[in-house]
Amino acid sequence: MTTQPARALIIGADGVIGSALYEHLTRRGMTVFGTTRREAKVDMGRSLYLDLNQPQTPFDKLPDVDVAIICAAMARFADCRAQPDLARRVNVIAPAELTQRLVERGTFVVRLSSSAVFDCRTPRVRADRATAPRSVYGRLQADAEKAILAIGDKTSVLRLTKIVTGDFSLVRSWITTLAAGGSIEAFEDHTLCPLPLVAAVDAAATVLEQRQSGIFQVSGASDISYAELAYYLVRRLGLPSYRVIPVRAVDRGMLADDLTPYTSMDTARLTELNGFIPPEPFSVFADVLRQMGVKSHQRQANHN
Repeated sequence: MTTQPARALIIGADGVIGSALYEHLTRRGMTVFGTTRREAKVDMGRSLYLDLNQPQTPFDKLPDVDVAIICAAMARFADCRAQPDLARRVNVIAPAELTQRLVERGTFVVRLSSSAVFDCRTPRVRADRATAPRSVYGRLQADAEKAILAIGDKTSVLRLTKIVTGDFSLVRSWITTLAAGGSIEAFEDHTLCPLPLVAAVDAAATVLEQRQSGIFQVSGASDISYAELAYYLVRRLGLPSYRVIPVRAVDRGMLADDLTPYTSMDTARLTELNGFIPPEPFSVFADVLRQMGVKSHQRQANHN
């Protein structure tokens, strides 16, 4: 049986996943250290400064830990295209250097990744399928996976689909527009596979605690288009469907290589490890709307 790790390091502990994971692991009795690239957030305790963009990153000053997870990344597709050298440094070069240093000290390292490593043209993709990224961001993620897994059997990759929370800005902006009497545009050719934050955190904690090498995937059950999400929202608000205007993302300036017809992934290995059941998309968004304090005005007819 794997010994319960006592000390953990989270690279990017002030991000959405990193901060939630920090709290989760702390509640489980672990001593957790977290890094930030925002110097104002550094304290004298377990919050440490680390900027992956610095060529002389002081990895050797990091504490000795049993496990570490790299949550920090440049995740915006447009940013990766606009600043390719910076994106490669932050997403590939620095994480690989950091992982090598940590593994040499006996640390097990997990790197968060994305379904964007695939071509996103097939649903529920298996973890052993060859990567075929179309976007710049996806290519960087695929390169990072390859570099980190090549370091040895004390490394692992955890791929995730779209994390959604009660702070999902797109849905909030839609609600504001609808409340003001307006209509909302939503992409009918671009999808997401929503995953609640708690599922991502539980998956990351499981992989860290079990310390099994290789690739794991955590995903929602299926994909929905942004237009389908918009129609669901207006139904929940009791509004007519014509308040949604379906549009094509490519007609609004999105590059064809950034489109994701499918992002869902197979989660068999994670399910075997901790019993994970992929959540249905509208169940996830029902929870999101509850977190936002949105009361349902959906009429019974909408269930028929």
